[in-house]
Parts: sequence; C-alpha cells; structure tokens
Amino acid sequence: AEIRKHFSGTSHGSLPHHRHSHSPQSYEAVEPVDLDEFLMSQLRSGDAELMQELGEFPDDDLEVELVERECRTIRPSVPEEGVELDPHVRDCVQSYTQPWLEKSPSLAELCDDTTRTTLTCSDFNLRALQPDRRVENLLRFSSPEELDRFNLEARNSNRYGELFGLYPPIDEDAVAIRPIPDCPKEHFGQRILVRCQTIKFDIEIEPLFATMALYDLKEKKKISENFHFDINSDQMKGFLRVHTPHTDASTLARSAVFSISYPSPDIYLVIKIEKVLQQGEIGDCAEPYMVLKESDAAKNREKLEKLRNQAEGFCQRLGRYRMPFAFATVNIMSAINSTLERDTSDTDSINGKGTMEKKGLPRRNSDRFSVMEDNYILSGFKPALTVYCVCRQEGERLSDEDLFKFLAEIKRSSNQRRVKIIPGYLKLEVSLVPETVPGCLSPELIPVKPVSEKNPRAVKEVLEFPSSEVYVPHNIYRNLLYVYPLRLNLTNRLTSARNITVKIQFMSGEDPSCAMPVIFGKSSGPEFLQEVYTPVTYHNRSPDFYDEIKIRLPARLTEKHHLLLTFYHISCQQKQNQTGSWLPMLNNDRLQTGQQCLPIILDKLPGNYSLHSPEVPPVKWMENHKGLFNLELQAVSSVQTQDSHLERFFTLCHALEGKTTFPIRLGDEKISENMFEHELKLSIISLSSSGLEPLVLFLHQVLDKLFRLIMQPMVIAGQTANLAQIAFESVVSVVNSLHNSQELAKDHQGRNCLLATYLYFVFRLPDTQHEIHTTGTGGLMAHPESRYSTLTRATANTVGFMLLQSRIRSTSNPDIPAPQSPEDTEVANILGKLFHEELALQMVVSTGVCRENVYKSTCMSTGKTTNMLTAETSRNLLMCFLWIIKNADQNLVQRWTVDMPLSQLSRLLELLTICISCFEYRVKHFSHCSNDRTLGQRENLRWRKDLTQWRQTNDRSKAELDQEAIISGNLATETNLIVLDLLEMIVQAVPLADCKDNVVGGVLKVLLHSLTCNQSTTFLSHCFSTLRALIVKFGDLLFEEEAEQCADLCQKVLHYCSSCVDGNRSQACATLYLIMRYSYNSASPVAARRPSLCVHQADDWSISSVYSISHPPQPSPTRWPCCLPSHSSLMGKGWISLPVCLFVSIYIIYYCSLLLTIVHLQGGLYEAVNEVYKVIVPILEAHRDFRRLASTHDKLQRAFENIIQKGHKRMFGTYFRVGFYGSKFGDLDEQEFIYKEPGITHLPEISHRLENFYSQCFGDGVLEMIKDSTPVDRKKLNPNKAYVQITFVEPYFDDYEMKDRLTNFEKNFNLRRFMYTTPFTKSGRPRGELNEQYKRKTILTTMHAFPYIKTRINVIQKEEFDLTPIEVAIEDMQKKTRELAEATHREKPDAVMLQMVLQGSVTATVNQGPLEVAQVFLNEIPADPKLFRHHNKLRLCFKEFILRCGEAIEKNKQLITPDQKEYQQEMKKNYNKLRENLRPMLERKIPELYKPIIKPRIENRDSFKRNSLRRTQDENS
Repeated sequence: AEIRKHFSGTSHGSLPHHRHSHSPQSYEAVEPVDLDEFLMSQLRSGDAELMQELGEFPDDDLEVELVERECRTIRPSVPEEGVELDPHVRDCVQSYTQPWLEKSPSLAELCDDTTRTTLTCSDFNLRALQPDRRVENLLRFSSPEELDRFNLEARNSNRYGELFGLYPPIDEDAVAIRPIPDCPKEHFGQRILVRCQTIKFDIEIEPLFATMALYDLKEKKKISENFHFDINSDQMKGFLRVHTPHTDASTLARSAVFSISYPSPDIYLVIKIEKVLQQGEIGDCAEPYMVLKESDAAKNREKLEKLRNQAEGFCQRLGRYRMPFAFATVNIMSAINSTLERDTSDTDSINGKGTMEKKGLPRRNSDRFSVMEDNYILSGFKPALTVYCVCRQEGERLSDEDLFKFLAEIKRSSNQRRVKIIPGYLKLEVSLVPETVPGCLSPELIPVKPVSEKNPRAVKEVLEFPSSEVYVPHNIYRNLLYVYPLRLNLTNRLTSARNITVKIQFMSGEDPSCAMPVIFGKSSGPEFLQEVYTPVTYHNRSPDFYDEIKIRLPARLTEKHHLLLTFYHISCQQKQNQTGSWLPMLNNDRLQTGQQCLPIILDKLPGNYSLHSPEVPPVKWMENHKGLFNLELQAVSSVQTQDSHLERFFTLCHALEGKTTFPIRLGDEKISENMFEHELKLSIISLSSSGLEPLVLFLHQVLDKLFRLIMQPMVIAGQTANLAQIAFESVVSVVNSLHNSQELAKDHQGRNCLLATYLYFVFRLPDTQHEIHTTGTGGLMAHPESRYSTLTRATANTVGFMLLQSRIRSTSNPDIPAPQSPEDTEVANILGKLFHEELALQMVVSTGVCRENVYKSTCMSTGKTTNMLTAETSRNLLMCFLWIIKNADQNLVQRWTVDMPLSQLSRLLELLTICISCFEYRVKHFSHCSNDRTLGQRENLRWRKDLTQWRQTNDRSKAELDQEAIISGNLATETNLIVLDLLEMIVQAVPLADCKDNVVGGVLKVLLHSLTCNQSTTFLSHCFSTLRALIVKFGDLLFEEEAEQCADLCQKVLHYCSSCVDGNRSQACATLYLIMRYSYNSASPVAARRPSLCVHQADDWSISSVYSISHPPQPSPTRWPCCLPSHSSLMGKGWISLPVCLFVSIYIIYYCSLLLTIVHLQGGLYEAVNEVYKVIVPILEAHRDFRRLASTHDKLQRAFENIIQKGHKRMFGTYFRVGFYGSKFGDLDEQEFIYKEPGITHLPEISHRLENFYSQCFGDGVLEMIKDSTPVDRKKLNPNKAYVQITFVEPYFDDYEMKDRLTNFEKNFNLRRFMYTTPFTKSGRPRGELNEQYKRKTILTTMHAFPYIKTRINVIQKEEFDLTPIEVAIEDMQKKTRELAEATHREKPDAVMLQMVLQGSVTATVNQGPLEVAQVFLNEIPADPKLFRHHNKLRLCFKEFILRCGEAIEKNKQLITPDQKEYQQEMKKNYNKLRENLRPMLERKIPELYKPIIKPRIENRDSFKRNSLRRTQDENS
C-alpha cells in the first residue's frame, strides 16, 4: 500500500460505474479493497443478490454484429435447386452465403486518459534497507525442523507484501487498437476492359468466329479462360440460322473484362479466328482472302458470288463444325502509351536497382491496385489499338507449345518469316475497368450489380488462371471444369478417317437423353449446350487441338457422371464415321483432373460402361487398347479441394457428423468402424502436409471443422473419442504455418491478414448442442450472436456448477464420466462447452513443439513480429507465476508439490531456474548505495524505454535514477526469495515423496544456478542459509550421490569467499566450514573425501589459507583477495574441452563427385548437398549462369524437403569388417577393411556375395568363410586356402563427440571409428553364466571417413579392451535405462515401443533379466576390494533403472486403451514385485567404503582404477 500512496493531480473524483461514461478526473489513490475479504463478509451477511452480481462474469469485451455479405452479382452463386447436396458442398455453400459475424472490441470503457498521471518510481521512497546480519547461531539448533523455522522467520522479516508494486507498470497510454481487417472478397488482380470493334478482311464471304485469351510467355501458361465473340453481319449470321434456332443475349458480347494478378511485359492477348468447315486445307481456304479484294468488285464479282454461295452451302450442311483460320497477337503492354510505368523510389535509384525486381502479390483485395509484381501499374492506355498482322493458321502448329514458340520468336525479332499474313486488321479498345460496367456478367453468367435498365450489349468477366499462387480463401460458390483436348494419334491405323472432330458431352447416365446442358456456349448461340464439337483440321490423322470446353459441374457428382467422347470423321461429301471413348468424372470418389490418355473403342458402347474406366470392358479397341487421345482437365472449384489431405479430412469429418454406414469408402480403401478413429486422427495430423494454396483456399472450412472437433465429444464405436487435443495441435500447426509463411501478407502489427479476417468476420462459436443441417442452397444459422459469448453463460446463479460441468465435460479428458444426476437440464442443454475455457485447457495440457508454437502464435497475434516468445511476455508470465506462489496458501502449495509426479516436479525446478535468470539482480552503481556487489554490464534503466513511455535518461534527475535502481534491486531480491520459499517447501516435502535423491539434487541445481547469477546481499544470506540446511538434512545423500554438484558448490562458495562485501564473505565462509565439517563427520569415507579434494583441486593453497577458512568466526577479509583464485582460474584447470577441428579434403572434385553420387543413388545424405553446392554456387554466380542457378536451388529445395519429410525414416548404410587371410590374396593378406553396404543389409547377404565372388576367382573348395569374430591364428590356417572373416560393426563415438552429433544424419556421416564386441569366457566358450561372461570391445579406425568415393576403406588402427562380468552388467543396465528413458520421453510417444521395452524390463519371466543380474552381482559384497567401485556403480545403475521403470509405468498408463487396463495392472504388479526384490540389495552398503578416513593415502587409490585389459595394436607396428 505504501507504494501506491501518491498520485499527482489537481482534482478528485470516483471511478465511473457505467460502461458508457465520460473521462474520469485524476483522483488520489486509496487503499485497494481486499476482494476476497469483502466477498467473505458479504457471504456472512447473506446478501444473495449482491453475491449473484459479483459472482457473474463480466460482460464480454466484444461487440458482435450480423452484417449481410456483400454480393457483387444480383444473386449469389449457388448450386441448382432441388438437389441433395453432399455434406461438404452443403457446408461450403453455407460458408459462402451466410452473413458475416463481425466481432470488434468494445471501446466504451477506453476513455481519454490525457489528464491522468502514470505512477512512477519517483513517487515513493524505499531507501530504508536493513543492514546485513552476521552469521549467528550457526550450529545452535536442536533439530533440522528448528533450523527450518529459524530460516523461515529470517526470510519473512522485512519482506515486501505487494509484489506488483515493485514491477514496472504497464504503459496505459499506449492502448493498442487493432485495425479492422478487410472484409473477405473475391480476388481480382488489375482489371482491364478489352472491346473488339472490328475484324475486317478485304473480302466478306462467310461468317467468322473469334476467341481471345491471355497468355504469359514468361511462365509459358495460359492465364485466362477463352472469351468467344464475333463481328458478323446479319447476312452472315443468316447462313447459320439452321444450326442456331435461338440466340441468348449473353452470347452477343464483344467486350471482356480480364484480370491480371501478376502483370509483366510478357503477357500477350491472342485472338484466334475460326470459320465453318469446308473442303480444303487451311491454306486453300485462306487463298481467296489473300488474292481477292472487295474493291475490285467489277473484276471479281463472279468469283466472290461463287465463294459466298459455296460458303452458304457449307454453313447449312456443316455449320456445327469449324476449322482453324487465322490468329493475331497483341502485347498487352503495347496498348499502353508509356509501355509500362514502374514506381521507382529514390532509394531504388540510389542503390542502383534499376532492373525489375519481383515483388509479392497483394494478398488483400484492398491492395490490388497499389502493389503488384515488379511494381507494374497499368496506366496511360491508348484509346484504340489496330492490329494489322493477322497470321494464317497452320494445321501442324496448333498447340500451345507452338504458340509460345511463335511468341518467343516475335519477341526476339519483329520479322515473321515463318507465317503467312492475311490482309486485314483488328481494331481493339483496351482500358482500365471503370467502377461500374453496365451489363456485366460474371464467369457463371450471373449479372453483376448494378444492372442497367437499357439492356446494353453484355460484357463478360473472363475468369483468370493466375500464373502463380493466389492465397485468398474461397468466398463464393464456383464449380467449373475446363476440358482441353490436346492430341489424337491415328497415324498407325489404316482408315479413311482424316477430318476428325470430337463431340464432347457431359452425361449423367448412359442414355442419350442424359446429356446435361451444362456446357457453356460460344458466340451467337445458346448460353448452355448439351454437346460441343472441336475444330477440324482437314485431312489430318493426328490432329492437335486448341479448344477449351467450359463446363458447369453439378454440385453433387455421382459415379454415373462422365465425359462422353465421340470421334467423327466429317466427310464433306455427306457421310460420317464415328468411334468413341469416355472418362468417368470420379475416380475413387475424387474428381479427375490433369492430363489423361484414353483408348478409343470401335464397337458399340457396352452396358454400364460409365461405371468403369476405359480400361475395363472387354470390347474391341482401336490399336489393341492403346492410348490414342490426349486431353487435360482443369477444375476451378470452391467445393472440390483437389488435395488428398484436405479431401480425406473433410470426408471423415462428415462421416463422423452424419449417419454413416460402415465400412465407409475413402479413395481405394475401406475403413471399418474400429479403424475410424485412428484414420480420423491421421487425417487431422496430415493437414499440416497439405499444400499452402489449397489450405488457404479452404481455410475457413478447415478451422471451423477443427474447432468443432475441439468442442464436441464424439462417440465412435460406442466409445468417446478424444479428438480435442489432436485437433487443437492441428489448429496450432496450421496457424503457425500461416504465420511463418513468407507468401502471406501481414498487417502493420505483424498479424496474419488471413487469420485476422477469419476471426473478425467468419469465426463462429461451435454450436455443439443445436446444430442446424441445411440442404439445397444452404441455410443460415439462426441467431449466432445469441450464443456468441466469451463463456456462453446462462445465468449467474449456476456459474459455479457450470464451471464444474465444463471441466467434467472437457474433451481433453473424455474418460472422466459425466455426473449421473440429471437435475440441471438447463446446464446440460445450454452450456455444452465453454469454448475459450476449453482452448485455455488445451493450451495448458499441450507439450513440446505444440506449446512452443502456441506461444509463438500468441505473440504474433498480439502484434509481435518475433518468431519466439518475447522476453517481455515471458517476464510478465513469470511474474504472475511468482505472485501466485507468494500469495497462495503455503500448505496447499506444499501438498501440490508432494502429489506432483517426478517429471512434472523436474519441469517446475526448470521453471524456477528460468525465474532466477529472468529476475537477476542488475543494479547500476548509484550514490549512497555502492556497498552491494554489481558484476557484469548494466542497462541504463531497469525498465527499457522502448517498452515503456519513460523519459530519456539525460532528462531525469539523479534522485530518480537512484530510486529506480532501488526498486529494481528490491524486485530482484523479492522474486528470488519467492523461489527460495518454494524450494524450501519442496525440500521439506521430500521425506514424504519417493526418489528423494533426485529431488534434492534438482533443488541443489537450482540453488547453484542462483549463485551463478548476480544476486543481492540480502538474498545471498538466505540462499546460504538454505544451502546449510540442505547439508545438515541431506549431507550423506549429497556427498555420495551428487558428487559433481558438490564440486560445483565448493567452487561457487570459494568464489564468494573472496567477495568484497562483508556479509557475502562471512556467509560463504560459514557455508564452506559446514560443508567440510559435515563431510568429515559423514559415515562414508569417499563422501568425506570429496569436499576436501574439490578444495585442493581449485588451487594449491597454503595451509594457513585453509586454516583461516576452517574458522568462520574469525574471517580475515584482507587475505582473501591475494590467496583465493579468481573464477576464471577455477574454470581453467583443464576443465574446458578443446575445440573439435574439421578438416576438409583438398580434393574438392572427388568430394563433390562422392556426395552427388551418393544422393543420386538415394543414399539419403541430403544435408551434404548443401555443402557441395556451396562450392558450385559461387562459380555459377561468377559466370552469371542463372539457368543452372535456378536448377541448383531447385535441387537444394528438394533436398531440404526430403530432410523434413523423411526425417528419421531414412536408412543409412550398414557397416561390416572384412578380413582377408592367406597368401592367395597377395597384398590383401592380413588386411582388414570396413565395407559400407546399403541399409538393412544382413550379415548372410554380404557373406554370400563375397563368397560367390572369390569362389569364382580362386575356384571351388579354395575359399573358406570364418564364422566367428575371434582373432585369427595364422598357424592354424591352411596355406593353400583363402580365408575371409566378416563381422558386423557399428559407428563408435566418444562421449564428447555425441554432444555435436545430435541428428541421425550426423551420427552416420564423417565416420572413421567402428566397434564390434566379442563375448568370451575364461574357459574359451563364447557364452556362459552371468558371473563368467566377459566382453571384448574392438575399436577400428579407418584411413578415410565414410561416406567415401569407395565403399571399402582400410583399417589402420585397432584398439581393444576387455570388460569384466560386472562391467558387462553395468553396460547392459545402462543400455536398458537409456532405452526406457528414450521410450518414455519421446516427443510423440509410441505405446507399442514403450510396452516392448517395459515388458523386457519388469516381466519376471525374462531370462537373465535385471533381477537375475542383481542377484548375481549385488546379492553379496565382493571379496575383492577392486570391485567395490563397480559394485557401487551397478547399485546406482539399478536405482536409476527402477526410477525409469516407474516413469515408464506411469507413461504407459496414459497411453493405453481401455481394453489394456488389465495388462497395465499386471505390469504394475510385476514392477512392484521387482522393486521389492531389489530393495534389500540396493540399500546394502559396503562397510569398507564407509570407514572414517584419518589421512588420505595416494597409494590406496589404485583400487579405484579400471580393472580392464587395454592394449593398442597399430597397423604399422
């Protein structure tokens, strides 16, 4: 309260009561109300009404409003009426038609605080610091409990009650108001309007038809759909009246609106002109246009009249068939006066960035005219553009590949030698699209607002096919399919078919009447057709096609829907031949897209043909069922995901929601009810593997489904499925991938725009109780705002019970049964789930990468641009944690720590370590306060000016700076004392918990870390007191089990013995004295020896120095600076490991060849590819070889993707030692090699291969294979034979190497040392009983490191050492313990693997299992004193083994399914039995190790040497 005593201000007032209020005046602070005490007093007074008001949660800080969705067209694009929709299509339509649910923060309570003064540290005075106390009553306590009471009283004296009073206040002036994101809209790039005014040739004898589309030469891609139009006169249209009974107004359009998302100078508008099919080649039909002129009417009248009559006859008979005629190309940028305007800033000019630099696509619609690729802005259009170069089509060059070649040629040179020019011209008008376009139609032919009353000629919007990805979620219903016939090859068929066309129909069945009118018509005809014909290339048996057929897909596709393809030979002499083929629309319930190659049938179509692919029916096929017709299908759909991961997820989700009959079909597999939950979880996990573009396109639907899975418990096969956690992790993964993507836009606060838009407009709380399923065009959820409440509360009087219900019903733990009492039906019907509470719970229970990503996403959603949890946020969270520990009931905290599992307790200790580092004592020297130690570099302020609105340092007085330093120092002291309080409670609870040695060691580790950090004198005095209490209570345990930490403790205490602060020095001396006193009084001579050894290892001090340390009541401060070593000298006694040097071979070409060969052979060493190209890339850059650079980076990308995808699934090489013996080998005699074989190569495989090879070399009966790995005796070998010995070896690493070899790749790369073991007994047998089983380890060193250019390398050094039986047992137990730890603490636990390891550890029936090992080696104390250390080490191994077994049992309990509970109970029973059998052996101590040592004798230390036989055999010796 003293901290908050003063506020500066001139007027007084009170807090406003209502939400809508005026700005409050400045007021004087009063004592804050103790809310808990106030509530308890009201409870006693019985004021129920007041308690109801206080107990109710506050109003939401969100304002929710239904906003009608803006629709560009006069009606929304929806599926046809009267059709039952699939659940996925239904959800998509509902998502695209329902109104927006705008959610904005309520700013009524945010008022003008300009007259309010922020509380600063200069408003109060905290200079009254208690002087340091001398160490008193060091040994005057009767029991450890009394010592704990003394320490507690000392810590609680002069403590600050208000922790947050010392914490820097939040900058209340800087209220961050998040900007409202842009409303979701349909994506458009830069839009241009192209109007065709004239297509004019020298003669007019027949109707002509035109198609225009945009092509990107740079990307070699068609970037728009076709726009069909014609400029025919009424006379010419009359020629086709027989074939066009009616003409829809939409097909008379001559203007089109094109969208360009990625403008570039390589975009061309291509106009293709067709005519009615007639007899003759294209060149013959174009000849009159090239030689005749309308101006020579008198001269050519008869010829022209004859040509018109012929054309009219062809139109009446063959009017439905067309043929290629001519084409023209226009560079879009040529329609602009200045070619291209580029917005170049001054900075670009200064930096010399005059060339085109690619920028990102604007991902939001509001930016579509501001920033474009290459900063190109379309402006300065010419009023009209006339194209005089109309080229004649060539029948052999109709494909898109030929078109791109032509465009590339005309870009290089204006000379067009390869094509014939037809006299004529096209007049176009190109301009930017105005705000309103009268008579405009969408790509689905729906009128666009505003609708003109004058019924002008229609203007069509042309659908864009962006040249690169566009990351904008679907916003409207669109379901289109584009069919591109490519090529037909009938060259090898002896047939008269030459004038070939393909009739394309979209069928809903096999009857001819099932042809659906869903094909978009062309110009001057019906809007929709039942069939279309491709243009005909005259007398061509293998024609190329360039046509585009646009189809409106039905909302519900079935197995009967298919494309029917009929091939006709069109005879200009009135006869036709036909064949056919078909393509089902669905393949395993998935829309078929991409390129297809179909065979052609000669017979009549068989019955039920549509239910099969063209590969199945036994009919007569052309050219023996060979694929002859190539076509491509491209879908532009907002309901067809076209991504296997998304499709699988949606299918399973809808199967879960609806009435499904099992087994369900998913692709080419069937899923039973028992496997459904497993498959659903896999589909949720695999969402992160879907492509970024499809994920963004269906982002709203994906997130809606995941949130529903989080909230609603699902019942599968009669069991409640726990899907909440895995769905939450998937949400986190999706959000994190979107945040980290460089392709997606972010606002100025660093938030992802897609996610911000989803939360603001789209997100709805999952309605798990009252779900509304709609059909047809999709319905709307009724009153979603009525259930949109942060906690979805009903009434205040049921708050407590509802909270309890929400915890019970949590999908995080569906195994907890719901209460059986059905009284509160209101809760059961209304509550359902507390959404935000469930998310918070999932965040708490999340672990590993998921939790890290949660905090990353949280930071970015709050405007933080960093990818990690910021220091400021971490500090705030830790401060809240410490406040809870400080103010919670101490008995409750102690019970909490007692009941805490060991693994969780270890994480708690790690958290306390982080708290100490975060609130380290950092005080700058200031006046009148320089008696405390200040080490390291200091900041100007405790609260940084970039995080709070403090004044600059040079504008502040010296008194203010001093006071800030005092506050900062006291904050550090108080926070560290809270940590010390919690450590004391944990230590006091140790006797009540298992595994106390691990807990005490963890507490000691935290205390040592606090001594490493800068600390105040006040804290150090209490920290040393806690250390002394720890030594008093657990001295024997610490000196025996925590030897390394005892050494660290002595080192740090010695460091403080040289402190310049009296209090620190006296506390350190007292602590060191107590350490040595209790160590010498310990029953263990080894334990008694360790502290003295630690002291002497620090430096060779004089006897007088040690004597002065041993008498803490008489410290000699003046002697410490000269006699105690510095911290650096303590750490410099050979304890710092030498750096590991990496030598790279000078023969880079061999190195590159090696790695590229390995990768080519699928060696899996993808990490090495990067190192190879580090050599190659600078060379390519120097030569400016950008083509190869592009290829190089593409290979690098694929290599890195393989690393991410395959991970630990890669199988690296297997290694074998091969020894050759015998004179027949020549130079190979007595040579040993390490052979590298492919992964999972077994010993018999390589043995059989080498045996066959050398048997062929030497002949039969000469070669013998040595079956064992024992040393070969040359004297016993037959000189007339050759011998080969093969042994499996594995890479060998020293302990220091393992610190740098963390990944699987690093453990299989740069290998030179290998190891194999040979079991043996003294009797000569390889195997024996446990007490006679020895093991020989042989370490081989090769001349070069693997991988190498050769697959075998010479062995140049051999090193052997033997392990005694007890050492073998120690190694085996350490291996079992490691396996248990790895299986228990895996990031993604594998229940099967854990149970296998656990069963081999605790099951009593295992031969030579842990119990038998303990009975052999620990049942009796060894007679040989040399084995004492091994006996004690094995005992400690078993203690850790039992600990790991217990952890594994508890972990298995979390992973098992309900049908494995009996198995878990049996495993637990075996574990308890094993622990009880081992207990007497583990508690037995060796008396000789616990005798008091009077004087250490160096010669007696030989008993601690390793009893191993070690010898080195060098190849050259």
